[in-house]
Amino acid sequence: MKKILSVLLLLLMIIPVSAVDTDDPDLNPEGWWNALWDGVYPTYDLYARSVLMGDSLNFGGGFSIGAETDVFRFEYYLQGDYFMSPLGTEGTAAAMEMDFETGMSLGWKFLKFWAFDVYIACDIGYYMQLVETHYQPGKQTIGFNGIMLRPKLMTELNIGKWYGISLGVFYQFPLYPFYNRYQGVGIMVSIL
Repeated sequence: MKKILSVLLLLLMIIPVSAVDTDDPDLNPEGWWNALWDGVYPTYDLYARSVLMGDSLNFGGGFSIGAETDVFRFEYYLQGDYFMSPLGTEGTAAAMEMDFETGMSLGWKFLKFWAFDVYIACDIGYYMQLVETHYQPGKQTIGFNGIMLRPKLMTELNIGKWYGISLGVFYQFPLYPFYNRYQGVGIMVSIL
């Protein structure tokens, strides 16, 4: 709970709050509803990622879709990972391990230079571990599942109006219930 409060307090400290007088027709001639959507663009992403969790490495990827303004980005994501060392061993405890996750990503663009945008973002989602053991080949069992929190730092190179590539680093940890095997540092590369 202390981690959640710390993250929320940090977000409240870094996000500027502003107000616009929507009753003044000179400031907002098209109305407050249209002004709310001015400068909002669709965003989509296809990415590959890798996470180092203790001694084991996993590879995965996913996609996201959402909306962005000049400062903020809001996205829905769906991703999955395949573990090279199932359950942290070389296949002795399990034959296969995967995880799937879905959730929301919120980002704040805090730096822009040349064609680069730098974002601080945070994913919060629901993850589910799937394990196949040697005792039941061909049958996948749901293992741990819960809420995942993933703060990340992303640098995006804007190549065209609707195309950019990005590189990011993140640290992920299961928030509830805590499962230390799934916490670790990772990198992600966006290809769309």
